[in-house]
Formats: sequence, structure tokens, C-alpha cells
Amino acid sequence: MYEYSIRRKIGPLTILFLFLFAGSLIGLLILSYLDKGKFWDILPYFCIPIIVFSLILAIYNLARRCNAGLVFILFFIIFTVGLVLSSIFGPFALQREAVHFLNEKDYANAIKKYDLILEDYPNSQHGPVALKNISFAYYYNNQHSSAYASFNKAFEKNIIDPEELQVMDILSDIHFKIAEAHLEKEEYLKAADNYFKSAEILKQIKSDFPDTNEAFIAEYKLPQYLFIASKNYNKYGDIPGEIAILQEIITDYPESDFCQKALEAIGDAYIDHAAELASDLEYEDAIKCFIKYLEIYPEPGRNLLLDNKIKKIFEGAPPALIKQSASVAFSQGDHSAAVFLYEALVRYNPDYFEEISTYIVDSKIILAQSSPYNEILHSVAGKYINTPEIAVMAFQNNTEESFTAYMQGPENYIIEIPPGEYLKVEMIPGEYTILVEPEEKDTLSYMGNMLFEEYRKYTEVFETAEEE
Repeated sequence: MYEYSIRRKIGPLTILFLFLFAGSLIGLLILSYLDKGKFWDILPYFCIPIIVFSLILAIYNLARRCNAGLVFILFFIIFTVGLVLSSIFGPFALQREAVHFLNEKDYANAIKKYDLILEDYPNSQHGPVALKNISFAYYYNNQHSSAYASFNKAFEKNIIDPEELQVMDILSDIHFKIAEAHLEKEEYLKAADNYFKSAEILKQIKSDFPDTNEAFIAEYKLPQYLFIASKNYNKYGDIPGEIAILQEIITDYPESDFCQKALEAIGDAYIDHAAELASDLEYEDAIKCFIKYLEIYPEPGRNLLLDNKIKKIFEGAPPALIKQSASVAFSQGDHSAAVFLYEALVRYNPDYFEEISTYIVDSKIILAQSSPYNEILHSVAGKYINTPEIAVMAFQNNTEESFTAYMQGPENYIIEIPPGEYLKVEMIPGEYTILVEPEEKDTLSYMGNMLFEEYRKYTEVFETAEEE
């Protein structure tokens, strides 16, 4: 008896699958070279069906005693190994590990895994998820600059919606933390910009989500963040930026504790900006800015620093410009500003005294009428004067401080009365309103109406008040 075996020929269907599997293998190898991310993404989708068909075709061909069965066994082994490797290496494995670290709040290691996905497999299907999750991981790991950059990339690729409440709340906090980091390095402009950006996001939260806890917290934080931003603009030297923010606090948050702080700060900002403009010879804008300062401090105090700033503003300014500004203030009823501007004009341009003294007297009287004062009841009438059409007013200052008398009547007069002096003023007879201001602002002024007749002299005596 003879034993023999017959080797079957390879059928056309088998040949087709051999070419398909070989082509798939070659294509995957090429793709692994061109784009590793895409390679690892599609590898399981190729491996699983090829493994199944390879096993079926291997059994079929081996049963027919066809050598092609061995080739299909080889394909089975290769793609099985590929499937196993895809679960151990590549973006899928990294994504799985990163999620584990994220759930464990091990943000540093989660960042490392997501970073590997984004660097080594940028085109992987796991890239968008990695970019989204690494943004939050950076934030929770207090890497705020990296978080900000990562969130912006995610916004550009439409992976994260910047209008989401949680995202907006995080972005506001990121800007605040970045601002604090810049402040520690004395990078005041960058700090101010980030404080302001943080506040801008809080405004949006308050507007878009008014009934949320985040909106309630934003209402509390907003004036604080804006005030801190203004302080940093001041340190950098951006006074207009500081003024704009302080004005916003005063206008929009009048009930806040920071409103009063803003009111105090904006006055200093106005005079600093006015001095800055004057240094650049922009005197018209400088005076306008100084008038805004006077709206807050109608009677500026006296100190060397303030006096130097005022001198810088008015000493070199064209007299006609100062006079025009004072006249506008006078016509608008802003007599406090008018007085200051007229006096500044005379201080640096004495020749203008006669021309504008009437306006100073009128403004001083109007201001005094709306303030507390000691009334001048009468003056002591003295002897007759031989010259007709002349009355005399005499002031006896028995105190240790200076006085200034403003007399409003047929003619206006301004008289300086030094301590211990006796002064006489010849004047046109008639009814006058007299205002006498002490040098010390804390002391009440004296004011009253008096009728002065020709041929007569009137005396007003100022005595030091006796201590009880």
C-alpha cells in the first residue's frame, strides 16, 4: 500500500487576502514613519479583523494542506503582537495612565503623560482630550502660565468653550495668580494688565450668570481687583490707565469699601498726570486735569511735594491759558477752581492782579456765604476825614496770624494783613461785603455787610481768643 499526499494549489481568494494583509502591513509601517499618532490610533482597527481572518484562512488552508496556511499564521502572530503593543505603548496607553493619575489628583504625572501625547503624537485622536485635560491639570497644579497658554490653544481648536462658567472662573483666577507672580518680580505693567483681565472676566460672569454663586463672589471681588490693577498702573507710570480704572470703581461700585480708597487715590493720580502733561508742555490738558483734581480737593493742602507739582503745572503755562481756564470755571459757577486758578495766575504773573482781582473777590465771597463764618457786627467809627468822597477802613491785627481781607462793593479790594500790623485802606464810599480769611484754614472766617460813608474812618480789630 502506498501513502501519498497532495498539496493543494493556492486559490484566488487566498491570494487576494495575502495581498490585502501584506499591503496593510506595509501601509502601517509607512504610516508609523510618517505619523506615529495616526499609526497607533488605527492599529487596533486593522489588527482585530486581520487576526480573525488570518486565523480562519490559516485553518482553512492547513486543512487543505496548502502552504499558504503558514503565511496566514505568520500574519496572525504579527497582528496579534501589534494589538498587544497598541494597548501597552502609544497614545491610548498614555491616555489611560494620565486619566488614572488625574483621578488620583497626581497632576504632575498626569501632565507628563498628556505632554507625551501632545509632543510625540500630536495628530492622534487622543490629542484633543489630552489638550483639554492638561489645561485643567496645569491649573490644579498651580502652573498658571502654562495653564493659560494651554487653555488658549484649546480655545483656538474649539476643544474647550471659553464661555463656560467653570472655564471663565478658572481663567479669572489664572490671571489673578499670574498678576501676583509679576508683582513679586516688580513687573508692574504685566501685573496690572492681568489684574484688569481677571476683573474683566468677573464682569462677564456677573453679566452672563447673574443668579450663580460665582456671580455673587464676582460682585465682591471686582472693585478689589480693579483697585489693585490701578495701583500697579500707577507704579508703572501709566497714570491715565490708573485714572480710568479708579473712575470706574467710583462710578460702578459706590457701595464698595474700595470706592473711598479710589476717591483718595484718583486725586493724587490727577495731579500727577497734570504735572506729567506739563512736563511735556501740554499745558491745556494739564490744567484740565488739575481742575479734575480740584473737584476732589477744592482746597488743596500745602506741602513741599504738592507745591512743586503745582509749580510745574502753572509756572511755565501761558498766562492767557490760565486766565481762560479760570474764566470758564467762574462762568460755570465753579468758584473754588476759579479762585485757585486766578491766584495761580497772579502768583506766577503778578501783572495780572489788577485785571482779575475782582473775580477773586466775587468768588471768595460766594464761597464764604455757603460756609460757616464769624459775623462782623460793626466797625468803630473814627474821626472825620477832610478829603471828600473817600472813606477809610482800618484793620488792627492783634493776633499772631495773617489775615486777608476781601471787600466787595463799588470797587473790590484785596488786602493782606500781617500779624501785629495796622493797615488803612482808602476806598470809595458805599455798601460793602467784607470777608476776612485767617491764614489757618481751621479758623473760621469773618464776614459781614457794612456801609462806608465819606469823611469817615472805620476800624476793625482782631484779637487773639482768650483760652477758657
